[in-house]
Amino acid sequence: MFETINLWIQDHQDLVYILIFTYCVSKSSILPVFAGMLVAAESLMIVPAVTSMIAGGLVGDVLRFGLARKYGDAIVRKLPKSLSDWMSKTLRLFEHYGVAYILLCRYPHGVRSFGVFPVGMSSMSFIRFLPLSIASVLLWVGLYYGLGHSLGAGMSELVEQNLAMLSPILLIVFLVLGWFALRRIDRLEQQAERAIK
Repeated sequence: MFETINLWIQDHQDLVYILIFTYCVSKSSILPVFAGMLVAAESLMIVPAVTSMIAGGLVGDVLRFGLARKYGDAIVRKLPKSLSDWMSKTLRLFEHYGVAYILLCRYPHGVRSFGVFPVGMSSMSFIRFLPLSIASVLLWVGLYYGLGHSLGAGMSELVEQNLAMLSPILLIVFLVLGWFALRRIDRLEQQAERAIK
């Protein structure tokens, strides 16, 4: 199955780069991990893959910032009370943590899709926001892509050494580590919410 997906990706690289860009515009998630693994497996090329992720992340940030700056209050007023309360809490998180919030808002699940929205509703100027957004995108892509590339290179070496039977073990290890990481992020998110109450 992996072989079939790998061949399809190699045959449709331009489409894959467009999909990567589009996905990164819409949200910040762990996609760079998979892109790094695909580059390590030589299914994708490094420059277009990384460029697509960085460009998509920046375009998404600028769009969310602009929407929030122009329509943020009107949008929040039309949200259900639970969502508008949550948006208010997120805005308080930004006001409390400032630069750290912008650099880290891509990581917690549930915040990463609209994390920049509260920044656009704040008094921060676009000129001040843009370099912080660039730093945040570069940090996000660098960390996740590097992790994916390392995992992909390690898996390639195992396959080359005919140790493919270890892949289920590696998958389980990856899933367990991912589960612990997500729980840790959720705990940190809950602590942050309690801190701003």
